[in-house]
Amino acid sequence: MNRVLVITYPRKDDRIAGVMEAEYAMTNALRDQGVIEHLFAKNDGGGVVVFNADNVAEVQALVEKLPLFPFFDKVEYFPLDKIY
Repeated sequence: MNRVLVITYPRKDDRIAGVMEAEYAMTNALRDQGVIEHLFAKNDGGGVVVFNADNVAEVQALVEKLPLFPFFDKVEYFPLDKIY
């Protein structure tokens, strides 16, 4: 299965703390469903996520549903072919 690497760049906003519980619930559910393979927090507050997905459009649709999405200044998507 292919993967899509996503890097998020949130802006500083005091309201982010208010959506984190919903964000964790959604990302944990996606992990439990096998949609998210890895999730890493960056020191600057952003994230790096590896999705089990066949195309970027599918992942973009999921990312746009995340509670944190309105706080992202930038989101980068990189389609990958997993070797091992």
